[in-house]
Amino acid sequence: MTYDQIDARKEYVKRARASFQEQEEDWTHPTPEHDEPALGKSFSLRFVIGLLLFLLFVLADVTDQKILSYSTSDIATEIAAKDDYTNLEKYVMMLFADNK
Repeated sequence: MTYDQIDARKEYVKRARASFQEQEEDWTHPTPEHDEPALGKSFSLRFVIGLLLFLLFVLADVTDQKILSYSTSDIATEIAAKDDYTNLEKYVMMLFADNK
């Protein structure tokens, strides 16, 4: 390498380092006014609805009631018949087999 190439390389490195220093965020900035949780509001609503449906299913199972003319065993059979559920079940069983 010649001295001109070395100087050009040093200048390039200096400019590259300076560009990163300009992008650095200052921690003293105030937080945004509209700070939203990481998961969002829709997650908590979906969680509550899912929890209520699960409790409804458990209550119907314990009291032998029907949900919209379907028994809990009919609902469990339909869920088990879905490919997604059986694939998930196979995956979980595979994980348990690997951990032994």
